[in-house]
Amino acid sequence: MNDGEVKMWINDYLDLYLYAKSMNDVLWQQEIIEKLQHPQHNLIREETSIDV
Repeated sequence: MNDGEVKMWINDYLDLYLYAKSMNDVLWQQEIIEKLQHPQHNLIREETSIDV
């Protein structure tokens, strides 16, 4: 993944998080947070210097 693709991926998940929040779907919010914090995505966060 290049930087642009990584940023789009993160942005998409953040949009989903906000949508889940607007629906008061706490379980879905937690699942999204877990995906963003999963160890395989640590490299993505470090490369983009975005703290999720």
